[in-house]
Order: sequence, then C-alpha cells, then structure tokens
Amino acid sequence: QPQSSVMGIPSTATAGVMTSRAASEAFFVAGTNRAMFRFTLLNHMCNDMEQMIDRSLVHNRIRQDVSRSPGGDSRLFLNNCIGCHTGMDPMAGAFAYYNYNEETETMEYTPGNVQPKYFNNDLNFPQGFRTQDDSWENRWRQGQNAYLGFDESLPGSGNGAKTLGEELGNSFAFASCQVRKVFKNVCMREPENQADRDAVQQITDTFRTSGYRLKQVFADTAVHCMGQ
Repeated sequence: QPQSSVMGIPSTATAGVMTSRAASEAFFVAGTNRAMFRFTLLNHMCNDMEQMIDRSLVHNRIRQDVSRSPGGDSRLFLNNCIGCHTGMDPMAGAFAYYNYNEETETMEYTPGNVQPKYFNNDLNFPQGFRTQDDSWENRWRQGQNAYLGFDESLPGSGNGAKTLGEELGNSFAFASCQVRKVFKNVCMREPENQADRDAVQQITDTFRTSGYRLKQVFADTAVHCMGQ
C-alpha cells in the first residue's frame, strides 16, 4: 500500500524508512529530531557523526539550543560542538514538521507549522538559527565530507524529508554501505584484501547503475566468496 494512505500523510511528506511508524517512534519522539538524522546516517550510510566532524563549514544554521559557551568556555563550542552541528543542523531542518505522539501512538505531520521541539532551550543562544520551515541544505557537498559522493545532478538543498532522502539515498556512501553490509552477511567477514575491496567497488557500481536491486548484490557477493 502507498505509505501516504497507511500513515495518513500527503505523498509529498513520505520518505520511505524515515517516515515509517517504527522509525518515527524511535527517532521523532521528544528530543529535537536530530536523532532521525544521526541514525539515518549511521544505519543507512555506515557513518556516525564523530566521523563527519568538519569545523571549517559556515555555522549560521546552528540552532538556538546549542550553547556557544558550554560551561562558560567558548572553546568547547569552537573545537567540538561546531564540528557536528554545522553539517547536521542544516539537514535536520527537513524534519521540522514531524513528531511522534506517544499518546495516540502515531506520527504527526504539520505542514507549515514547525514542531515546538525545534524551539526547546531557545534561550541558550537567542541569536542562533530559528527554524522557520522545513528547508534543508547539504553543506557536506564541500569540504572533507564530499567523499560521501553526493549526486551532482541533485541541487543539494530542498524542503522536507522526501528530498533529503533522495539526497542521501543517491549518494555513493549509501550504496557502498549496503554492499558492505551484504558482504559481511554473506562472506561472514569484512573485506580484508585488495581483491575484496575491488569486488565491493564493482558490486557497488553495479548496484547504483542497475536500479538498486539488493537481490543482485547478494548474488554477486556470493559468487565472489564462493568456496571460501
């Protein structure tokens, strides 16, 4: 069935796994919706925020709840906090209209109305970015995280979870992550030599150019590990 009919939201608001009931219950509940971005990165792109730290990016979209002087020491913000939030906060804006309601056990979608959770602790730094809509921007297209391999035919910005999902799902990092997970599942080990790495690269390329057919990834990986 179309996810829009199951979840009771417009088709433009659907974003696959990210807007499923299970994901919303886990990552849209309470908090500030940054969890959805962090665990999408971890589960579907095989990277965690600690690996994405880049302190060189413009930090004008870091939200108000992030103190610029934690414990009275601005060096903590400049040397630690800023590294994750410069990339995460501009993209997590895509989830501004989503929330999981624990009382009704359903995902809420409020188009045009930013969820109040985005203004939690807004007095920590009132001069920080205040979310106005569900716009997002991928600043990792530049700098050290460009190796994630985002699709140059996409604009790198947009509104809502669907377009953010397209941005992440069409990256090389997403495809490579799926292939590496299949490799470990089928071969029962991580790629450990140049032949393995070459096979992973080739299978990833095929995966991306043949319609993202995961069944084919399992077949190709099994051929590579046959007899081992």
